[in-house]
Amino acid sequence: MKITAEKLPRSLLSLQIELDKDRLERGLDQAARRLSQKYPVPGFRPGKVPRFIIERTFGRGALIEEASEDLMNKALRDALKQENIQPVGPATLAEISSSEPFIFTVHVPVAPTVDVGDYRAIRVPLDIRPIDEETVDVAMETLRERHAVLKELDNPRPVQEGDHIRVRLDTIVDGALLVEREDGEAAPEHTLDVVAGRLVKELYAGLLGMHIGETKAITALMADDHPEERLRGKEVTFKVELLQIQERLLPDWDELPVLENFEGALEALRARTRAELEETARQEAERKALNAYIDQLVAQTSFDVPEVMIRELAEDLLEEEGQQFARYGITLEQLLEYRGQSRDQAIDAWMGEAERQTKINLAIREVLRREGLTVADAEIESEIGRIALDYAEEQRESVTELLRSNMRSTISTLVLDRKLRERLLAIAAGTAPTLDESAPSAPEARAPAPEEPAASP
Repeated sequence: MKITAEKLPRSLLSLQIELDKDRLERGLDQAARRLSQKYPVPGFRPGKVPRFIIERTFGRGALIEEASEDLMNKALRDALKQENIQPVGPATLAEISSSEPFIFTVHVPVAPTVDVGDYRAIRVPLDIRPIDEETVDVAMETLRERHAVLKELDNPRPVQEGDHIRVRLDTIVDGALLVEREDGEAAPEHTLDVVAGRLVKELYAGLLGMHIGETKAITALMADDHPEERLRGKEVTFKVELLQIQERLLPDWDELPVLENFEGALEALRARTRAELEETARQEAERKALNAYIDQLVAQTSFDVPEVMIRELAEDLLEEEGQQFARYGITLEQLLEYRGQSRDQAIDAWMGEAERQTKINLAIREVLRREGLTVADAEIESEIGRIALDYAEEQRESVTELLRSNMRSTISTLVLDRKLRERLLAIAAGTAPTLDESAPSAPEARAPAPEEPAASP
């Protein structure tokens, strides 16, 4: 068997395979037996017709056609083994260029090639947002607000600062209701806390002094960065009908530690709150830095990826979307019918996101390989012990045994993932340790994905 290999774009390998004459003849013998079983020949039992009779009856071309698929499958399997080729997807037949000698060409998707370049030269600053006293004040006030108690008014009065009110509220923009409703249907009810800074300032000012049963139209100019795109920079009219007023009673500050089940005084609670805000700010900064590093890494990396790998991920993403809708009793078939899509069209719509995710995973996997990060048994045991501490003391022994026996691989991946994130942040900051060229290659790990949801196509 003669094999000629040629590298094609998108990590495809073209294999031209020429069969030996003896192999072709053995294949034709087997094809003749199959044809004699399918088509009876007078005077012969099924499967016992001599080959020359079959060849004379059906023609040599029909015999070769019957033999082709089996010949090619077996020859391809032997060729992959002989050339030590590891496909990452099914091969496709490109052509049969000759029947005698029997020569055919297949395209085989192989592992992608990835060149991340000088990934250690990428720099991303770690910009941690400072936590000032005003930020801590707001956080402490939020804690206090969680323990607010609503009290009915002893005597009727107008709305005051701090009240909790129930209203019917319409929002009118460009002369139309923001949320349409049926004719005669009442405006939707909302509850609002009349607190400065929580409401649009014009709405806040207009609500103060209103009486139960009163209706008022309040006009406001919305900010250019308003979360609702249709309202950005627009003049909006709020049509408000006041239904109920309740007084919000906040606990004294000295009561807050007890209400929060905190063992310590108010200042200690404030210190803990500051520490939590600083930790959140640090994590947020690290996420942004990591995402920025990954963006630059992918941008400078050259990829040669087989399309089959991307398409398989696109199929997985479609299945995940189907599982999400299944929670609401909607099957994937119903979803595709609603969208007017075939399954192939839906997979095509996911191809862009699948390619993005594939490139991220391949680039980071290559960095992981070059960095030689691994996980030692002691690190796995340490992580298991840390996780077990989250359980009640009487449960820790059984939890530890479960983690060791059934989830050791998962724990190892978690540890490696954390080490990888730490290394990427160190590279981005220019503080990564010098590479040890003799370090062993690391096992595969799932790449830390950027902190953004995959949008449905």
